[in-house]
Amino acid sequence: MTAPAPTAAAYAPGDIYPRGPRERELCATAARPDWLYLGGLLALDVGAIWFGSHVSVKYSPDLALRMTAPVAIGLTWGATVGGAWLALPQCDSTWVGETPREGGVRATWPVALSLALLAGATAPIVAAIAVGGCDSNTPWCQGDLPASWTTAEREMHVLTAGLTGFGGALLPYVFPPRSWAAAREIDRLRIGADGHGAYVGYVAAF
Repeated sequence: MTAPAPTAAAYAPGDIYPRGPRERELCATAARPDWLYLGGLLALDVGAIWFGSHVSVKYSPDLALRMTAPVAIGLTWGATVGGAWLALPQCDSTWVGETPREGGVRATWPVALSLALLAGATAPIVAAIAVGGCDSNTPWCQGDLPASWTTAEREMHVLTAGLTGFGGALLPYVFPPRSWAAAREIDRLRIGADGHGAYVGYVAAF
């Protein structure tokens, strides 16, 4: 019994360019850095650091208000670490990758997880730098942190900044920059254009 001939691929091996006006438009968008997105992340970082370092926040009698500082700094710093590379060029008009019939082989989650771990490890450092810096000669200041803070609160600042930094690094996949969104749209268009039968596979994407 002769095995059936394999189904031809929906694209030629040399078909490496954008197909049609829609893909060319999307690739042109994805080929440019999203400067507005990067500028917004930088502005959020500056605002969160200013808020966390403000005297009225550090020395507030309200614990909830004091804890908003590491939350704000962690989220914005994490979003910057996770979103900066998504805002960089994601397409080249002379080479547009093709998802194979078996499904996506270049998963995005390893890079996303690595950047999230990096953000979670560095967010407490950024928060400590922002919150620190008070005058050590004042009676209520011990080193760079208010003496009224308990050890448990200091530990919670570190833990909170780390956790929110990790989570913040994943937010750009929910609210992506234009370059990343355009590149993902090209992938969706190409997957939907394959009319040569169904296949079983899996794709993990954020």
